[in-house]
Amino acid sequence: MIDWTWAEVDRLEKQKKWNEAKVYLLKSWRQHPEDIKTVIRLGFFCWYVTFEHGPLEITEKDIDIEELESLLKEVTHDGLRHFMNHEDFLWCFGYMISMTPYYFGEDDEWEEKAISMLRRAYELYPDEPIYTYSYFGSFLNTHGLLENESQHIQQVLEDRFKGERLLSEYFKSMVFNIRLDLK
Repeated sequence: MIDWTWAEVDRLEKQKKWNEAKVYLLKSWRQHPEDIKTVIRLGFFCWYVTFEHGPLEITEKDIDIEELESLLKEVTHDGLRHFMNHEDFLWCFGYMISMTPYYFGEDDEWEEKAISMLRRAYELYPDEPIYTYSYFGSFLNTHGLLENESQHIQQVLEDRFKGERLLSEYFKSMVFNIRLDLK
């Protein structure tokens, strides 16, 4: 699993310097398009800020949301060309797509793609609890299984996603959010 710490991006996100974080990530991606951590951090940043800009109190003055949506699609398509056998890409982008397929294109087509990506990450690493949890969580009839495993998964998420950046905070809260959905 990737060490998601990135001091400069983490600092900019914590300071809510959204546009500066985007510019930094975009520049890093343009310089190193083959770097999986850069692709995932940029893709997640675009997705999360687009998805949560209201609750984060981000306005159009802070960052151009339409530009982020366009950039998200660009990073996704590039990632699909280069990282279809990389478990972290498959898992993270599969998860984001499964949550908001309408950001990526036709809902049904992208929902199927998301499940396929989550399944592939699980097939590559069937003993990885996060991949297992995400893949089986994409099926409505598996909530009992997920509820029984949620404490274990929560500990794995806490260990993997250290810090207070957007990516870490979001994925550490993933199990909690699913537990609320089960009630």
